[in-house]
Amino acid sequence: MQRLHEESTRVLGYIEGILNYKNTPSYVLLNPGPVLTTPKVKAALVHHDMCHRDDDFSALVQNLRKKLKKVFKGGDDHEVVMITGSGTSGIEAAISSSVPEDKKILVVVNGAFGERYVEVSKVHRLGLVEVNFGWRNEVDTKEIERHLVEDEDIAVVMMAHHETSTGILNPVNEVGELCRKHNKLFIVDAVSSLGAEKIDVVEDNIDICLSSANKAIHAIAGVAFVCISDKAWNTMRDIRPRVYYLDLKRYRKYAVDIEQTPFTPAVSSFFALDAAIDELLEDGVERRWDIYQERNQFIRTRLKEMGLRFLTETGNESHTITVVEVPDYIKYQDLYNTMKSYGYILYGAKDELEDKYFQISNMGALNEEILTSFLDTLRFVLFKARGEMPANISGLSPVIIKTHIA
Repeated sequence: MQRLHEESTRVLGYIEGILNYKNTPSYVLLNPGPVLTTPKVKAALVHHDMCHRDDDFSALVQNLRKKLKKVFKGGDDHEVVMITGSGTSGIEAAISSSVPEDKKILVVVNGAFGERYVEVSKVHRLGLVEVNFGWRNEVDTKEIERHLVEDEDIAVVMMAHHETSTGILNPVNEVGELCRKHNKLFIVDAVSSLGAEKIDVVEDNIDICLSSANKAIHAIAGVAFVCISDKAWNTMRDIRPRVYYLDLKRYRKYAVDIEQTPFTPAVSSFFALDAAIDELLEDGVERRWDIYQERNQFIRTRLKEMGLRFLTETGNESHTITVVEVPDYIKYQDLYNTMKSYGYILYGAKDELEDKYFQISNMGALNEEILTSFLDTLRFVLFKARGEMPANISGLSPVIIKTHIA
């Protein structure tokens, strides 16, 4: 055991040495994916070349599917399939594979990603009911039920768990109950919530739940995964495929029959995902939820102390992202550029919120020391932008502020 520990330490040190050698800058990422990853996840990317049709890769796929089902809280009647692609590949696969030709999909919209589901539905010329609550607003479940009662052609309901563009958590449990009551398939986009927010495909009556590796799972970009119930598979069985690469029935056949993917996967990304899932399960899924809540509350408290305001304060905000109003004494691009010069990457808001708000994500391998350094630096930059720079801010100096943990 001691020898194994020493070997692991040596390998991780070697990986860190390679990273230091590379001529690329190192930043603390506070954008909502890709995120900071641990040395263990980075080390998993370095492996012997492997044939993706070999039994060894099948074993990796089998283990990943089992472990991901635990994260989704899936039951015996759920299967998990993996797609090489971004989270949007999972979105398009779910939508295009699940809506019968003579039926409709009801899409819940309260931000940019709800609008994306509408776009995907239109590309595939699906029957569409768009229930748009506007940006910044919470979802009214009574309005959703009204549509389900009045339009019998609605077969599928889709919404985001965490509407990443606005930082709002949507009521998946309540909407899932409505879908169960009215016998509709329920699709949930958990791309930026799985691993960080409380979600349970059984308790929440979710038939198709999709996510991706490079956000709260703490892996690298390149793999999406979809947890699908038997009820959804039974519905999809008679639907003519609308796409080739993203046909979920094709992925199920390969996964269930031979623990494979139908097309060449991003092999290294699968190895990194395996390492990240192991770290998540070592923490415990529920403990990770608590860690994210504690981490986000720490950030929000400090930001309030700086006099900053948030896009919403409904009590249903995400624990992974804080959407912050850009102060009137600094432009967002100037704030971004200055923070980047100190080693921190912020993230701009989308569409109608652009340049008015910015996002601070606390996804990834962050700790209190990193977050404290970031928040102290942000405080320093804002003081300086207001022209109110005191001689000493909590003992910080520009030299110390430039130091960050990569």
